Amino acid sequence: MGASFDILRKPWVPAVDAAGQTMELGLLETLERAHELQAIQTASPMEEYSVYRFLIVFLMDALRPEDGEEDIGGLLEAEQFDMEAIQDYLTQCRKEGVSFDLFDVERPFLQTAYVEAWDREAKPVSTLDYTIPNGNNHIHFDHRRNEISYTPGKALRMLLTAQNFCTAEAQGYPSNVNGAPPWFALIQGENLFQTLVLGMIGTDEILLPFDEPPVLWRNKKEITAKQEVAKTSWLYGMLFPARRIHLLPDETGERVSEVYLSQGLNYVVTNVWKDPHVPYRTTDKGRFNWKPNDDETIWRNLTYLLDEKDTPQIVEQRKHLNLDEETIHLVLYGVQTNKASYLRQQRHDLRLPVQLIGNEPAERFIHRYIERAEQLGEALYRSLNQEEISKETRVEAQQRFYGVCEQILWALLDTISQPGADLNELFQQKREEMIREVLAQADRVLEDQTLRGRTILTSGEKWKSLWKECEKIRKEDAR
Repeated sequence: MGASFDILRKPWVPAVDAAGQTMELGLLETLERAHELQAIQTASPMEEYSVYRFLIVFLMDALRPEDGEEDIGGLLEAEQFDMEAIQDYLTQCRKEGVSFDLFDVERPFLQTAYVEAWDREAKPVSTLDYTIPNGNNHIHFDHRRNEISYTPGKALRMLLTAQNFCTAEAQGYPSNVNGAPPWFALIQGENLFQTLVLGMIGTDEILLPFDEPPVLWRNKKEITAKQEVAKTSWLYGMLFPARRIHLLPDETGERVSEVYLSQGLNYVVTNVWKDPHVPYRTTDKGRFNWKPNDDETIWRNLTYLLDEKDTPQIVEQRKHLNLDEETIHLVLYGVQTNKASYLRQQRHDLRLPVQLIGNEPAERFIHRYIERAEQLGEALYRSLNQEEISKETRVEAQQRFYGVCEQILWALLDTISQPGADLNELFQQKREEMIREVLAQADRVLEDQTLRGRTILTSGEKWKSLWKECEKIRKEDAR
């Protein structure tokens, strides 16, 4: 008898219970106890989101809510999942030949079956882990890749992560339906059940075919390496197989140390795909998903999460659900990439008033506030651009200024979302706070420097130029 790992019952979902205890559960126990559990939790934001995404897609295929407000609202009112409906779904899957065994010979769950033409050389299973150095130059200094093995549960989580966060690589490896990994957003509920339901959307809001082709584990079609795909369904696209992956367990089935990994399908029309968890940015050149970037800090791009045409579908849907909570606890997951390199994983928790979503006066306030903050931040940098003041010192002063501006903005959100708020007067007050702060940062740097006579004169001139920029901003706002 070969190795076996039943993902329905064997532990692999990393969950936190109401008491804060961490554990791994099988899929069925996770869903049955979802209302008793706090959340999914892992050390890696990419891995954590990937598990959430899988569970949400599984529930979407099993429960198929049609109306975003009525059916999603109805699920929330039930307060726990209907396990009979989920068992009925599993029965239907089995009738179709679906295997929920991770190591099934013919249909290993969420994987491709072995094909000699493509699966010629096994790779270390840690190749699925984007946080471990890859490539010859890195391995010269880091030999962990060849020594690592995973439990089947960990291997499954890494499989999900490898598909959801893959980038275009050399030798024809394609990226996913979202292109390079964007920001993914989830609404954190009071428990895991609520988080999963709030991550679902009504099928009437989906512009693509919902299940033609069906979700990956119900799809019998062979995944052909590098095959170009111009159409996908919503269910198939949410777990799109941009990689061919086949896990290789040891004889006991308790560890996985190798994997067949090769190019998968190549989705060639990423501008058509609308991901329900992704914020977008609309410009004159079109609509693009928002990706993590050093120059794209969250607070300075907050309007992407508030504008109804750009905000994730789940956030827009949440606004219209008749719930008591007045604040949305939004969690952003992302990884900054440079071509095929992974630079930094990120997870951000945001608290947004529900009334802020689609609130055009508040959006204009935020846009104007950020515009002024950036204008002052650039003026601060220029005022310190002197030979005896290092670039590092200039950048630190600018970042301290931006940090204060960010704190001011987050504290304003409840106020500016209220109907009847005098946003013009409030803006004038906050602009003056920013001006005082930018001048204070300039003074702080100059006081810390031991400057020569000529440089002191130059510093005085540049400080005056900063003051003039502040006066210019005041006059512009007075028009």
